[in-house]
Amino acid sequence: MSLFGDAWNQHEHGMEGLGILPHITPQFFVPRMADKPQDPIVHAIEREKATALGKPDARNFDPRDIACARDIPALPSLSPEMLWAKSVTSVDQHSDQVVSWDGLRQLHPDRSYNTPFLTEQSSDVSASAQYHMRPSLFDLRASVVCANELELLESLRMTVLGTSSFLHTWDPGSETLSFRGAENLPNKLIISGKDETMSSSLIQRFLDIGTLMRRLEVFLSVLRTRRKEENATVHAFSHALSVVLVYLRDQLSRGPLSNSCISVSSKTLSATWLYYGKFEEIVVSLASLCQRGLGLSPSQYPRFTTKPVALLSRTYKYLDTHFRKSSSRTLIAVFAYLLTMSSNNYLQELCRSVAYADSNNRLAATSQQPQRTAIGPLDIEDLDQASPEDDGVPFAEDDELPSFIPHDLAEALPAAQKSLKLLTAAKPDHPVLNSSVRRPFITWVWSTRDIQDIWRTGSLGEVGNVAPAIGPHGPPDLASADINLHGCDYQSDLVGFRVFDLEPGSNGEHTFHQHSMHAALESFILSFPPILPSIAPNLSLLTSLVFSPLISHAASLSSALLSIFLDQTSFLYVHDHLVLLRSHMLLTSPSFKSRLTAALFSDTDDREVITGGGKSFALSRQRSRSAVGVAQHGTSRWAVGLAPFLTERGTWPPGGADLSFFLRTVIVDSQDTCLFDTDDSREHELGSRRIAEEAEFRLGFAIRDLASDTGRERWLNPLYIEALDFLYLDYKVPHPLDVIITPDTASKYQRIFSFLLRVMRVESAIRAAFRMTHQDVLFPTLNQSRKLLTHFRFVAHSFVATLSAYIFDVAIGGNFDAFLARVAACRLGTSSEFTDVFSLAEAHSAVLDDILSACLMRSAQRTAGDLLRGSLELILEFCVMIGDLKDGRLQEYQASSVLDVLFAAFRQKISTLIQVLEVLLEKDVKSSQRQDLLLALQEQSDVRHAPGGLEALRHLVLRLDINEWWKNLNS
Repeated sequence: MSLFGDAWNQHEHGMEGLGILPHITPQFFVPRMADKPQDPIVHAIEREKATALGKPDARNFDPRDIACARDIPALPSLSPEMLWAKSVTSVDQHSDQVVSWDGLRQLHPDRSYNTPFLTEQSSDVSASAQYHMRPSLFDLRASVVCANELELLESLRMTVLGTSSFLHTWDPGSETLSFRGAENLPNKLIISGKDETMSSSLIQRFLDIGTLMRRLEVFLSVLRTRRKEENATVHAFSHALSVVLVYLRDQLSRGPLSNSCISVSSKTLSATWLYYGKFEEIVVSLASLCQRGLGLSPSQYPRFTTKPVALLSRTYKYLDTHFRKSSSRTLIAVFAYLLTMSSNNYLQELCRSVAYADSNNRLAATSQQPQRTAIGPLDIEDLDQASPEDDGVPFAEDDELPSFIPHDLAEALPAAQKSLKLLTAAKPDHPVLNSSVRRPFITWVWSTRDIQDIWRTGSLGEVGNVAPAIGPHGPPDLASADINLHGCDYQSDLVGFRVFDLEPGSNGEHTFHQHSMHAALESFILSFPPILPSIAPNLSLLTSLVFSPLISHAASLSSALLSIFLDQTSFLYVHDHLVLLRSHMLLTSPSFKSRLTAALFSDTDDREVITGGGKSFALSRQRSRSAVGVAQHGTSRWAVGLAPFLTERGTWPPGGADLSFFLRTVIVDSQDTCLFDTDDSREHELGSRRIAEEAEFRLGFAIRDLASDTGRERWLNPLYIEALDFLYLDYKVPHPLDVIITPDTASKYQRIFSFLLRVMRVESAIRAAFRMTHQDVLFPTLNQSRKLLTHFRFVAHSFVATLSAYIFDVAIGGNFDAFLARVAACRLGTSSEFTDVFSLAEAHSAVLDDILSACLMRSAQRTAGDLLRGSLELILEFCVMIGDLKDGRLQEYQASSVLDVLFAAFRQKISTLIQVLEVLLEKDVKSSQRQDLLLALQEQSDVRHAPGGLEALRHLVLRLDINEWWKNLNS
């Protein structure tokens, strides 16, 4: 230090020896700015270039050049004393040249940044500036850990897989990965060179991936413990999801974090963060599918549905959403894999419900040939032993189907399933049930080649491949490679156990991994097309294409059953059965109607006569009447219109073996082999003959169980029009024809039959009244009453005859005969109106509804129906009054007043009925237009058109009031 002190003293006391310092002159010049817009970016680039050109080359560093540049003369060789003295007076005194232990680290980088943005400078400068401008709140309780990038990356290597690391740990309570620190205290992790916000933003992606991966694993473990609710679909879904998680874990471990020695640079952290972005999207979507998103805590998890329909619909919805959003190919492929694997069993059950077998008859040989897909081996139970209930896959008519089932298939599937059962019962050896035609296996296809094959040929290119591979070639069969290893021949589904036959120390890992489910999924994703082909550009069109073979098969089942019902040589020929029902239950057979009329009704003028005229009952035996019967006739009123033997016992309804014998004889005697319209075909004649022969025991009269609580019900009195409502005609429909003649349809036949019995009762009663008034003068002293009686009898008879002709000619004949013509046209192939038996059954039911409407028997026509039935009741009361007058139960003056009341009420009923019918026809404005159109079409073609239900009432109005006399009666 003495040398330095001497030099300093010499400087202070001997300034004249060093000379005078030069004057300080400006060392810079600010040029005048040009009068034009300035571009700071261009100026900065130019300034940087100028600075670079002015810098000396460090590789050719020469101290003499620096001395020349600074205009400092070269120092001569000096002694140490002079050297320290000169160093004090040197020009470079503005920088610190002292080297000490606390100055080893450079406080700021030497590099100068020609930018005003802090984010473009070094991380240390940026972090320091942000901390200076926005200092974070200091919390004494907070545990702050600062980690450099290398430590962070080594920790994230475990965190991203969902396992704990030295920086993060798994919390089972909240099912999240959190910072490893003090419990119940705020913890912070800060990356060196970054502030708290940037550090949290960078780490959050890795925490989210790890948390969701761990949540999905926990979800799978919980799902597999729910054995009671698990079915084949849920099992396949959990298996596919576990394969996806294995694949994701493998991909995550292959990323930048997989290197044991990570070389840290300025771009390492950002590159790692970007690499795991695509996996974050996949994991977030899978967690949302399984309802395990980050926004939910374990207590908020909804119960995951285990119903196959809901699970498949949810998976398909997510896949369709990603297709619409044009998500990454890997994400779409993962969801396509989940849907393919999960729906495999359900689709097979769906095919089995309609007897759809694939090209290799796997439906019958599933237990012998294990199923193999391009995605990987999957063992499926024998479909012949399994049932839809075992898998929880119901296929009833009202059951819900997955959302991806096309609308056409959803409509055809219930009909096809019913048709299958009926077809099996009708003709078990039908070709559709034992078809040798090769059919494609119903499974999801994704490759362009397979989609084009289905589009062109309706089947896949390679027969025998259950689920076609996405790529051009599937994985090789394990059973074909060294199947005789150590003398053991493994089946294809057990070939994976070959690894246990390897010698100790041998490596069979490569062979096993190559054909594992993980490798199959990876191959599936790599070969997944980036876009769907133009023939099926979206998922809905692809779905329709995949299920098109099943739709065609369902339609063939329905058409096959319909063809049996339209076969003339078959006992199930529906045309002949409908003719049989029309002839008996609608009373269109003259033979049956005449015999039934003779058995139940009587139009004689003597209540004691059992047989009479040409309408004698077909029993050739004389029935003796007891004295009790004569006494009953003397004390009871005459039930005009009914057969006398029905009331001879004095009780109603009648019973006994005689009535059963009479009615049974009516059915047997009315059967005729010429009942059906046979042609020259001998086979058709044999089929019709069999139907007629079996009609004897398929048709039968029975007594309906009606309510009789008070004992005053109208059907318990033979004087009322409802007296025969207890009787009905039953028909035992052969199976499977009951799909067309259903119980509901049979009930409509019963209602029409009961209504016809009422009309026939009134017809017999009015004819009996005519005979009673024609032979005897019932009002000998009351001329006006006698004239009114004759007039009322004529009007009533005209009304009943007109109504009866309308019912049989228009309501029944017009509608039912037109329906039979439509059935015949479908059989001949001139019409394709009926696509299956269910449409035929609906048309049959609609025809009966039209007949009910034409007879005013629908609930919507209650007002008009009550008026029509009231008119018939008045006519029957009029006939009973004539019988009482003839028997002497009623005096002449008493009958006169009753006659006036009945005729006035009858006139009012008929007039009101005509007005109500006019109102009904006016409401249906299109009825007249439809009638005109039908008449025009009927003139142009030979096809018979039905008059309809409500439209047929126009015929009734014209028949009853052609000159509008009843309509203008009260005007």
